[in-house]
Amino acid sequence: MSVAVRESLAAEIRTSPRLLEDLLEALASAPFPINPDIRHAPSGGSTTVSFMLDQSGLPALREVLFVAGFSPDLLSLRSADSPTL
Repeated sequence: MSVAVRESLAAEIRTSPRLLEDLLEALASAPFPINPDIRHAPSGGSTTVSFMLDQSGLPALREVLFVAGFSPDLLSLRSADSPTL
């Protein structure tokens, strides 16, 4: 008997504050729940949206971002077990 191991990922997307609402709407359309943590940089710099993601949802997340017009280069991933940088 084998057990499938599902890896959790920590996802992070940086965007300009003016695109934050569009990004959140795109994430809300994902076929799985996303609980975003939003951090705003001082002085109106970039906004960072972080959330946990099951690795199996990664293709759907990439599709959601693509359809909404966001570059895949904005998405940064690391293992949820990795230490925070």
